[in-house]
Amino acid sequence: MRINFLRNDPPEDSKVGVGVVIISGSCCIPSMKPFDEQAQRIVQQAIAETGVEALVKLMPATTAMIGGAPKAVMAKLIAEFQDGKLGVPAILVNGKAISYGVPQLEDMKNALIEASAVSQDKEEFRNE
Repeated sequence: MRINFLRNDPPEDSKVGVGVVIISGSCCIPSMKPFDEQAQRIVQQAIAETGVEALVKLMPATTAMIGGAPKAVMAKLIAEFQDGKLGVPAILVNGKAISYGVPQLEDMKNALIEASAVSQDKEEFRNE
């Protein structure tokens, strides 16, 4: 099992098939830090319990806003904000939004297992 919280991009030769991005709101709203930390703990626990190898990147919301996150994710975050809700931390697994807010452990585990299976299928296809 490999857990790696990154602030920079993973190395080019990285073989880990599952990428987790936590879009943090604490860069703009410091009081959001406990929620980011709670999300990180849940992600770590889900990785530990599933045994899925994953690279985890903490991304400030400001970076996400300038192109660091998929447009659909940013549109959802903006819509949440306009409705008076904060959708951060947002959790993405291989680019797919898993939660807007602190994730549920079971949802996180299911997303990791699903993403790992897809990554393994792609790797097997490349090796054929």
